Amino acid sequence: MEQKNPSPFYDQLTGSEKFSLIFPVGQDESGPHWLASGELVSADGVQTESEDIEAVSLGGNRYRLAERCYGPFSGLRLHWGDEFFADRSEGNTLRLTKLVVPRAFEHFRFHISPGFDNSNPIAELVHQLGGGWEVVARGTLTLTVPALRVQEFVLKMNAAELAPSVLRLED
Repeated sequence: MEQKNPSPFYDQLTGSEKFSLIFPVGQDESGPHWLASGELVSADGVQTESEDIEAVSLGGNRYRLAERCYGPFSGLRLHWGDEFFADRSEGNTLRLTKLVVPRAFEHFRFHISPGFDNSNPIAELVHQLGGGWEVVARGTLTLTVPALRVQEFVLKMNAAELAPSVLRLED
């Protein structure tokens, strides 16, 4: 019997392919940076970076990020579930052209002890709200919550005293 995902969030990431994503970076060597419209911020002499990712093709040059293959060492300011437009060139190379905004998900990160799993009350809450979680580097937990349910997430986390020091990831 096929095991069902604990949240529909994970189903959005199935069918991903490996790509090399080219995107502009700023002086901080991270990127992309974008306007409220999703247009990329670019200036003369802006450098580009390339990172290996996994993404789901949504058609019409639109993609959903499924994984940043460099994990915590990534300079890519996109996270799983984020959608973007990119031009596809030879092979599986994508050149980022625009972000889909508003972003459908908000991402939170904090450090945890080993052993976090789906039975953890935080994981259960994230799944109830239609989000997902992942642990990388043996202790960095990323929680992804639908943007429309962030206020509910924060209120429930605070009410249960589960994570008084959750850090929202930078946009």
